[in-house]
Amino acid sequence: MSKTFSPRLALTAVTGLALFVPLAPLPAHPAHLETTADETTTADPDYVELPLQQAGQYSTAEAQQTKPFGLVGVTWPYRANSAPVEVKVRVLRNGQWSAWERLTVEDEHGPATSEGNERSGTEPLWVGDANGIQAALTTRDGTTVRDAKVALINPGVMATDAEPPTVQDPIQVEGSRAPYPMPAMVSRRAWGADERLRAHNGKSCLRPKYTGTVQAAFVHHTADRNNYTRAQVPAMVRSMYAYHVKSRGWCDLGYNFLVDRFGRAFEGRYGGAQLPVLGAHTGAFNANSFGVSLIGNFDKVAPAKPMLETTARIIAWKMDANYRSPLATIVLEGSKLHTVSGHRDTKATACPGKNLYSKLGWLKQRINILMGKSVSTEIYRFAKTLGGFRVTGQPFWGEHRTRTGRATYFSARDIYWSTASGAHSVTGLFRTRYRQLGPDGLLGLPTSEYRLGRASSKVQSFQNGGLYWSKRTGMRPVAGMIHRKYVTLGAERSRVGLPTTDMYKVKGGLRQKFQRGTLTFNNRQHKVYVS
Repeated sequence: MSKTFSPRLALTAVTGLALFVPLAPLPAHPAHLETTADETTTADPDYVELPLQQAGQYSTAEAQQTKPFGLVGVTWPYRANSAPVEVKVRVLRNGQWSAWERLTVEDEHGPATSEGNERSGTEPLWVGDANGIQAALTTRDGTTVRDAKVALINPGVMATDAEPPTVQDPIQVEGSRAPYPMPAMVSRRAWGADERLRAHNGKSCLRPKYTGTVQAAFVHHTADRNNYTRAQVPAMVRSMYAYHVKSRGWCDLGYNFLVDRFGRAFEGRYGGAQLPVLGAHTGAFNANSFGVSLIGNFDKVAPAKPMLETTARIIAWKMDANYRSPLATIVLEGSKLHTVSGHRDTKATACPGKNLYSKLGWLKQRINILMGKSVSTEIYRFAKTLGGFRVTGQPFWGEHRTRTGRATYFSARDIYWSTASGAHSVTGLFRTRYRQLGPDGLLGLPTSEYRLGRASSKVQSFQNGGLYWSKRTGMRPVAGMIHRKYVTLGAERSRVGLPTTDMYKVKGGLRQKFQRGTLTFNNRQHKVYVS
């Protein structure tokens, strides 16, 4: 395609942490990411913490025998700067001690503000199957680190670990210019997330937090092993989840998405993959961004081609739905950044590893190709005619599928499109009521913008009816056969006036009251009577 991004709509800067409060309930976990209950059985990871013994500036832990564990990490009370801290471990496997390995110490990885009893610490290390641990912690500046702990996590085994089911949400509609579709993804349920664990650091963690929009993607690596098997990956993700919550003190898994070396995508933090869930991946830059972490250590090796391709597809899906260019720059927290950046672009860190960071240029170009080198959907073009983001607000729930069309929830209004209805927006009180009714529900999709009606009323038309508002009567939907009769009478200008109730069931049909009359639909006769 030759069309290009409109700077007026695509590159508006949004900074700061703006938590979104929906005007009406949004699905906390969109249905397309759910799997049926009999597909998986949640595994409950076994979690053990061992204290490190303090000796001057050194802390050590040694346990010749432990319960079996698959992942190890070390934490200590929160420090503003943990750069001087060095940690190494070795584990006992099959009666043999491994070589000592240095763990990556990661500052400012997590939430911008504390989500629970936050602790500083290392990235976790997957060790597979071990039953003994030795750990050592020291500091290069001679400072003392007290109350350090080593966490040992056994993620358990699930029947679906070898090949967990994936879900996909293609939103292509015939004759449309739909955004790039969601790639196949392993849902939280499929990889075995125990949702009860999110309450570990307080009940407030059960409710996901949302940022204002999606402007940028941050690419990470887990600083983990590179030789894991397919069957180990769900267990690795379960272990990271437990470590981030129980050891680091966060509400949930920090990353929004993860990608394994086989090219499989995994849903990370809870709240709905389509929505701008506030993650814990890049500290102060978590707002208005999402984090994709590639499972492995890419200071040591180059990422496999399937990993890079899946990462490109995840970012293309999120950016296209939110009308962002992968080749643009933005301002986040006062810093000018590329819309596709590495973790190290925000602070002094090795993440995402030199061999992955060097691929960011390729990644941006690949994303741009997947997106068709432009944003061009019916909803996007309609938003431009309204005046762009300065009128619609920033996209919150990016362009997504409804039963008969597509929708984008912007901060100031929602825009819907289908081949039958065209593109129209719903705003203000109309949006609040319409979200309660649900798109494709009682009224169908909008077929007009709202207009001024008689007696200081406001009216908006939909495929199967209309919404009618006045200060005296409130916001009332009129639908189906009752709406058809109401329109033939003259609608809000008719002798019955505006609706004063919603439709309600009566014996043999439906009834709705108006200012100066009543309309009753008789099921048997399939007629509407005026009284």
